Amino acid sequence: MNSQGKRHLFYLVYASLCLLVAGLLIGNGMQPLLYPAEKGVRETGYHMNIGDLRKQAFNSSTDLLPLMQELLDYSGTIAVTLRKSDLESASSDLARYTSRYHDLQNLIIKLDMNESEIARFAQDAGQQKDMLSQFVSTSESLQSLEKLEIQYQDKGDPDSVTKVRLQGKALKNRIQTLQNQYADVTDSLSSRGNALGVNTDPVMRSRTEFDTLTGMVAERQNERDRTTRFADAGSPFISFLAGPNNVTFQEKVNVYGFIAGSQDRSWPVVINLDNNPFLELKPDDIGEFRSTVQIHTISAGEHTLTARWGAVISEPSRIVVPSLETTLGLRVLPVKGMSAVNLTGTLTARDPVPDVPVSILVQDKVCDTVMTNVAGTYLVTMPLSAGTYHVFTRFDDPSYPLLPSESQHYIVESDGNRITSVTSSKAGSIPPWILVLPGILLFTIPIWYFWRKGIVQRFDSQDEVLSKLKDTPDQWVGGDADDGMIDSAIIPAAQYPPGPEELPRRIYLEVLSSLSRHQVFQISPFMTPREIAGALPDEVCKARFTRFIGWYERIRYGGCQDFRCMEGLKHAADRVRKSCPERRDEG
Repeated sequence: MNSQGKRHLFYLVYASLCLLVAGLLIGNGMQPLLYPAEKGVRETGYHMNIGDLRKQAFNSSTDLLPLMQELLDYSGTIAVTLRKSDLESASSDLARYTSRYHDLQNLIIKLDMNESEIARFAQDAGQQKDMLSQFVSTSESLQSLEKLEIQYQDKGDPDSVTKVRLQGKALKNRIQTLQNQYADVTDSLSSRGNALGVNTDPVMRSRTEFDTLTGMVAERQNERDRTTRFADAGSPFISFLAGPNNVTFQEKVNVYGFIAGSQDRSWPVVINLDNNPFLELKPDDIGEFRSTVQIHTISAGEHTLTARWGAVISEPSRIVVPSLETTLGLRVLPVKGMSAVNLTGTLTARDPVPDVPVSILVQDKVCDTVMTNVAGTYLVTMPLSAGTYHVFTRFDDPSYPLLPSESQHYIVESDGNRITSVTSSKAGSIPPWILVLPGILLFTIPIWYFWRKGIVQRFDSQDEVLSKLKDTPDQWVGGDADDGMIDSAIIPAAQYPPGPEELPRRIYLEVLSSLSRHQVFQISPFMTPREIAGALPDEVCKARFTRFIGWYERIRYGGCQDFRCMEGLKHAADRVRKSCPERRDEG
């Protein structure tokens, strides 16, 4: 089979493969069968809680000392971060301290050591935990008071500024009382820890850090006291602060404030959202109230928060809640031996979305509503009678700051006894016909490429080629042909007539014969071009021969069928004959 026939066969096979791939893409894109009717439906494993995380267990007495040491280490870290006003890190370390404290308590109970010296160490650690929590809370109150003071100063409200400074005096007294109590606890912890063999340096360092913090608070408050004016202690007053002001779903808003005046201190403080009460707080002994509000069942947009104490209402604080995009997944899992399916999936908006309603739709009608769990997952079992059903799920509740979303659609078929097939009826929002595009591109791009390269061409008859070769002048008309090199950019990539297939081979053998007559070695037609070029002693001759071989391979193996390529080959052959002097006689 000649080279033309091989190329035609290659194109035919390639086109067949492309059409086969396109057909498979179309078939699978239109209706991918997930559970064929001729095969048994497998049982689902959704009841297996394979994603549950296991908590680390402390079971041995060898774990006691490391836990005790970790508690003391955290106390030093918390004190340092509070002194540096890094409340976020202090709160994080306090959470770890609390977790390790509970681990120590559980281990003492498990090892039946309730009357031991270690148990008394744990009691001291519990008191330290409570005091550390109060230090963190008081530091947060001091920071909030500073924000309120700036806010009232900006509004030009000297009475409110005075009340804030008086509240700061109460906080100063509180933190000094805490410091005195903490000194007693650290003395006890240090004594018991030294006896048990743990390093008590961190807890003593925490005591020093809190001494410094208490001094800083007292100094700052003394400056305020010197500029504090007289305030009417009898008028009821409530101060309120909420932040941050821009929050999204599941994020938290911190609310803080204090009350002052002669009004009944037993009355609760009611937090209103858009004039609707939604949270009730009880002020502490110095009139402070504090809480955290998680953004959940709150619509998107701007909202107003206020605090009310009896008949007194605070200045409003505003928050903005933007909407988040959501993604709703769905899996349809046949129940073994039943004409029923389990519908399960997860609703996400950056993270899984808990405690929101998801609607179950069958034949485009809502047939059930299910709430997502803490992991954002929903699950419902739906029995089906014989027939074909269009099933999908949807979230579209505007009472949450979340955009609506819809799951993938499925076609479920049942014979009344079992589910015979579950088929995807649409792939998200992408139309199925788009799946045909890869097959089309797979077929057309290579053909365009070969056409541009001159491999896929219109073929002329051999007589036309011989005529063109005969009419071509000896001088190369394509441009500068020095050294037998021709600028390939001037040669068109298509519509080239083929030359006689035997002509390049005949020219090649003639060149070999000429070289064999003029060189000191015998050149065989079975030698490779590399071997022949390597054997030529003259560098100019070797270069001319290498360029000739380039033209020859371009025509013979590269598929160049332009008659000017043939002229380039002939010109390069002439250059080889002229540049290779006779060597045989000289040898």
